[in-house]
Amino acid sequence: MSSTLTKYFSPFVNPEEELCLLQIFKPVYVLVSALGLFPQSIKFPDGIYKTNVEFKNSAINSACTFFMIVVIHGAFVLHLQELNISSNENSMTENKMTMINYTAALVLQVLFCTVSFFRVVYDKKLYITILNDMADCWEKLAMGKRRLILGRLRVQMNFVVLASVLMSFVLLFHCICIGYDLSIWKVILTCLTFTLPELIQFAMLTFYFVMVLMLVTLLKNIEEELVLFLHVAKNNRNNFVESDMRMNMGEIMTVYVKVLGLKRQMNASFQSSILVALVTCFHELVSLPHIMYHGLVFQSNFSTSNIIQCCSWALNQLLKIYILGRSGDLLTSQVNEIGRTIHNIPISGDLDWKTILEVQHFSSLMAYQDAKMTIYGYFPLNATLLFNMVASAAMYIVILVQFDEPE
Repeated sequence: MSSTLTKYFSPFVNPEEELCLLQIFKPVYVLVSALGLFPQSIKFPDGIYKTNVEFKNSAINSACTFFMIVVIHGAFVLHLQELNISSNENSMTENKMTMINYTAALVLQVLFCTVSFFRVVYDKKLYITILNDMADCWEKLAMGKRRLILGRLRVQMNFVVLASVLMSFVLLFHCICIGYDLSIWKVILTCLTFTLPELIQFAMLTFYFVMVLMLVTLLKNIEEELVLFLHVAKNNRNNFVESDMRMNMGEIMTVYVKVLGLKRQMNASFQSSILVALVTCFHELVSLPHIMYHGLVFQSNFSTSNIIQCCSWALNQLLKIYILGRSGDLLTSQVNEIGRTIHNIPISGDLDWKTILEVQHFSSLMAYQDAKMTIYGYFPLNATLLFNMVASAAMYIVILVQFDEPE
């Protein structure tokens, strides 16, 4: 047991362990495939000589995707019928305003699943292309510090996946325990239309965040190559540049452009799902405090379990917003590190004119290769996202409270 934990949660890779970049992605692939978010079945490479994934028979993965689509949308229709019949039996739906908020939350949860499943089916081959291109970039860059970089990346991914699995169990346990005052049928409908879509949201954001971590690792490798180039340049060892470095400045720049091209492909693939996820999170951050306020002030049957349920659900939304903001911040921070390293390279002394021009070209090129993750170009995913959404939600809560009244 101890050796297994050391293997998967140590920042170092054992010398006898043959590990490549895409093998680390396997736990994430298992998680998202189980929820139907990776309809293409793939075979991961073995060892360090064969680095790309291959297609397999995708019948099981496609069946999981189709099954999830049918279950969620079927339960959505049944839940709407149930609300129409017995909305007054639930303290969260007996009032007109709380009923509207509850229904809107239900629609947004299902809308996220619809958009996400459409995107993963539409982009199923694109994910394979991105993963293989990442592996190609990795093989060009990660040589000197391969084991250390892979070990750190594996720890990051395993902790992210482990946190997502734990959150899944917490959500399921929470839904079953909090729903003790509901009938079995209502608990099942709540699990299928709220809890299951929430799990799919966490899995989709985990998928996105892990892909970003892989991009950040590639950018970190580029920085390591530039640090070596800086060391060689500062020591005026121009005659040994070719022998000391595996890549010249032009080759490093080519890999950098390719990595940011992968970033743009990822941005285009995930942005629709992220947009709906953010709308869902924002609505929850507005509606849940209002439901709590209305229940505590105007309803006598609003129980402690309802308060716990609203608070835990709101914390889930804050966690998702933090993950999205953190992902964009990691990318831009690593690109800024690369820029600082390039600007520290002296363009005088014994460097030849070709190298000097390549350094200057690389520096200028970074201004036109945007590293920000954005949502259709309207707003970026960065460290300010959490603050902006919480501040906006607080403003709308104040407005709702002013117009609230008992019925």
